Amino acid sequence: MKPVSIIFLIVSMILIIVGLLTCSFAALQAKRQNVDLYDTRIENGISESEYDFTNDTVGKIQIDVKDCNVTVICGSDRNKVEMRNFSSAGYICEIDNRALVIEDTVNVFNITDIIENGKIRFKGFRYFLRDRKLTAGKKALTVYVSDKADIKVIDISVESGDVDIKGYVNDTDYNINIKTGRLTASDISTKSQVNAAVGKGTVNLQHVEANSINISTEDGGITAVVAGREITAEAQKGSVTIECESDLSKYNFNLKAPESTITLDGGSEYGPLVRAGLYIATDAQLSSFIHASSGTGSVTVKQYVAPVTPIETDTTSPDDTADTVSTDTEAAPLPIE
Repeated sequence: MKPVSIIFLIVSMILIIVGLLTCSFAALQAKRQNVDLYDTRIENGISESEYDFTNDTVGKIQIDVKDCNVTVICGSDRNKVEMRNFSSAGYICEIDNRALVIEDTVNVFNITDIIENGKIRFKGFRYFLRDRKLTAGKKALTVYVSDKADIKVIDISVESGDVDIKGYVNDTDYNINIKTGRLTASDISTKSQVNAAVGKGTVNLQHVEANSINISTEDGGITAVVAGREITAEAQKGSVTIECESDLSKYNFNLKAPESTITLDGGSEYGPLVRAGLYIATDAQLSSFIHASSGTGSVTVKQYVAPVTPIETDTTSPDDTADTVSTDTEAAPLPIE
């Protein structure tokens, strides 16, 4: 080994030892002075942290995580992120160019991950040492968005995990990509688009309205209660069920189920149309489309019918509502003649 290399190795070891001693001394001083040295807390091997962006101007939510469950809840009283079981030194949660960026793909040993656009993103070696205490639980991420926030894009990419979205009325683009996991979305109303691609897993949309809806799964079924100008649902291995909240008579159809059956039920008095393989119906005067296909399962398209809420009836009898007359339990004395 060359002398220069030996000197470099010795200096590196000295710096590491000094860094460890400094971290230990800082932790001891923080404990004595009751100062929180970290922005996350760990209890029973589970870490929890919160990031508030209520006072920031955010037009986009961009999430890129690996093994994590993601929840987005619109309609909160403030804007914040709650994170569970994230390695403190291995994730990014920040506002960058009016976008809330959350990533857990940071490698502390990769200089390009910790330095971007001249900005150092590494929180410090003390976090790297502390995160060895993490022992329990799958990562979970919850983003709360207020109705006052004008979010134009929600972009979520997950390698393994479930995604749950409770949307709101806003012209927002929803782009969801899941390799393994399920997608559940509800109460979305946008004049823009909803796109979702799932590898192995299912899709369940409830009361989602958009100009364009495009859903696909490689191995899993699709259930959707939706409305839109153009609705596309494709399940390579699984069945497709679409309940349309718009009038089905206003749509063109392209339905495919080569290995099963196609059911189209618009509420006609003659009953639903059932056939195998392929059904195409187009009318140049109609501008709305439903495309649904299943490689191995069935395709069902029907008119959505809202469940009937039972009317509560008063079961109290008239006798029960009458004023109760109090009586004396002792017999009244007979009149003296």
